[in-house]
Amino acid sequence: MRLRTLASSTLALTLIVAGPAAASASGLGSGPPDEEQAASAGELTLLATTDVHGHVLNWDYFANAPYPAGEELGMSRASTLIKGVKEAKGEDSVLLVDNGDTIQGTPLTYYYAQQEHITETGETHPMAKTFNNVGYDAQVVGNHEFNYGLDLLAKYKEQVDFPVLGANVINDDDGQSHLDPYTMVKKRVSGQEITIGVLGVTTPGSRIWDKNNLSGKVHFDDPVETAKKYVPQMKEAGADIVVVLSHSGKDPEGQAWDPSELQENVSTSVAKVPGVDVLVAGHTHQNEPTQVVSREDGTKALITQPNYWARSVSEVDLPIDLEDMGIDWGSAEPEATPLATQGDVAEDPEIKDLIDSQHKKTVDYVNTKIGSVTETMSASTSYYEDTAILDFISKVQSQTVESALAGTEYEDVPVISQASPFSRTAEFPAGDITIRDVAGLYVFDNTLGGVEINGSQLRDYLEFSARYFKQTEEGADFDPATGTNAIDESLDRPIPDYNYDALSGIDYDINVSKPVGERIENLTDKSGKTIGDDDTFILAINNYRQSGGGDYPVGDLKEVYNEQVEVRQALIDWVKDNEVVDPTDFYDENWQVVTSTQDPVDEDEATSDDTAEADATAETDSDATADGGNADAADGTDSADGDDSGANADVEAGANDSADSTADETATSDTDGGTTSVNGSDSAGGTDSASGSDSADGSGDANAGGDLPRTGVELGSTIGIAAAIIAMGAGLVWIARRRRI
Repeated sequence: MRLRTLASSTLALTLIVAGPAAASASGLGSGPPDEEQAASAGELTLLATTDVHGHVLNWDYFANAPYPAGEELGMSRASTLIKGVKEAKGEDSVLLVDNGDTIQGTPLTYYYAQQEHITETGETHPMAKTFNNVGYDAQVVGNHEFNYGLDLLAKYKEQVDFPVLGANVINDDDGQSHLDPYTMVKKRVSGQEITIGVLGVTTPGSRIWDKNNLSGKVHFDDPVETAKKYVPQMKEAGADIVVVLSHSGKDPEGQAWDPSELQENVSTSVAKVPGVDVLVAGHTHQNEPTQVVSREDGTKALITQPNYWARSVSEVDLPIDLEDMGIDWGSAEPEATPLATQGDVAEDPEIKDLIDSQHKKTVDYVNTKIGSVTETMSASTSYYEDTAILDFISKVQSQTVESALAGTEYEDVPVISQASPFSRTAEFPAGDITIRDVAGLYVFDNTLGGVEINGSQLRDYLEFSARYFKQTEEGADFDPATGTNAIDESLDRPIPDYNYDALSGIDYDINVSKPVGERIENLTDKSGKTIGDDDTFILAINNYRQSGGGDYPVGDLKEVYNEQVEVRQALIDWVKDNEVVDPTDFYDENWQVVTSTQDPVDEDEATSDDTAEADATAETDSDATADGGNADAADGTDSADGDDSGANADVEAGANDSADSTADETATSDTDGGTTSVNGSDSAGGTDSASGSDSADGSGDANAGGDLPRTGVELGSTIGIAAAIIAMGAGLVWIARRRRI
């Protein structure tokens, strides 16, 4: 289905008006209808958005710039398209609906929910201003409508000029719908009144993801059962046609609808409920304009899912039989057309003016300087390797929980932390750091919790997380472009980055050559001790994951900390308090993706003499070695077992004989030999894998390498020894490499 702009929509209008009527009366290809047949048909246009997530303007608050050409989005552009269709077709024959996840998702909506809370200030929510101006007829709540609590949702509901629906959101105290189940909207088609029943249902997953906001207040019924209850009621109340707003994805392939399970994505099953004419799907951020569902009785329903963040508006032109005011598809296949907001679509100046002051206030807020960073920290590779910027999140989370548990029975229990790669574009640039830098790293409005977890549960947790990686041939190079985002078979879609967790405070390997459930190897605590099933930890965890978001196995984990601290704000406050973000203070490469089993570190062999190491560093620094004077690895470590780093130091110092290519390979990325680690091992400037050998920047073990010769006399007197060392080094490197393959 090709995308088209307002111009193409208007151009096709005359064809669309006549087409369905002709198909209904005479069948496709039968020629123009006579006047009597043409007079019996009319057209109602449905326009729909979903998962707008606070994107009013075409503005990326994290980049402090408009979205680039070809990637434009936002309600200001969608408004231009919507108002154009209304003008062309008549506002009273256009039904405009939104499918939820509206009031959360950008710094703009965050600011008026957390910094200047609309329940306290009386300010009108920017999304309420926008939707009122565009002229929506109805909206259903998405799961993110509950992120800021029921009070803010109630305030937003007061501020909009249309009903906010949620038929399956049920009050705990009286068993009644917390929101209006449906609304009856009056429109006109060819001068005749038509009544559209609009039902709203939302994913029951909110009971898990926003448990802290909803538990004891509301619960959720199954969307399909809810539709079966209300569609007949709407028909009896006079609905000529029925539109369902379903903030839920389509049923995953192979899923059998089971109301007892309160499944997350059931829109296909909802569309199959008799009497449903059109269903707007959402929640999964898929761009799927058209799907036709056929029921056993031969009737059809159209499912349309617009693109998220107001990247498109779904337009559905419904052929109405003016005799009974129902939809008559005839032999034509139901179809929706996406109106794209990219390209030559202007932003609506009314929308821009409406929220101009709120937008500017948000821009000023997110660009507030809060500290500085000693070196650039990027999240671009965090989805497959340990990075300093992800460790920053875990550092703050662990420290927050540790401080809160001081003086309690859990004071001496080790605290570990989970963090997910929410963004591949987030970066802390060297120099000044602003609120938007932090907000760009942590884009969700999660709060922090702490749970007790034992070694057995921890392994299960890590194994579940490791599902994110696709299985790779043993010993092969791991390619993150093809090896991540494995298909979640239960949902029939790729596992998103935000459902992969990296843990800090422990060490482990993820062997992706192994099948799911058998991938976690060399799982040790920070002292190097293998973690036993009964060992106990406190896991610092965000509320989404703690509540079971992503289906992680957390149901049996005891909560020991929950002070409703917002993770993003904790990160901001930490930077403000510490003023300087220096990754050397918290960066720990404690996990790696491998494609073969790594030898565990032998604690008896992994000792080092810190004083001797410092002396060796001073020696090699003063000598300006071949690696630019940096004789130790980038993170200040030597090879853990010291098996060949001394020889490698000699190679880097210039004593390498070109006849031995193996020694040369130790100074480069191990791309030819089946690299098994992707978290910085075997690459320039990084430490090696669990065995710690072959640090590519020429790190030297002070105990193995000795002092380098400084003068010509010394060099001449040791040339014979150097030759022997080179030969020995080549052999040791070969042995070490065989251990890693």
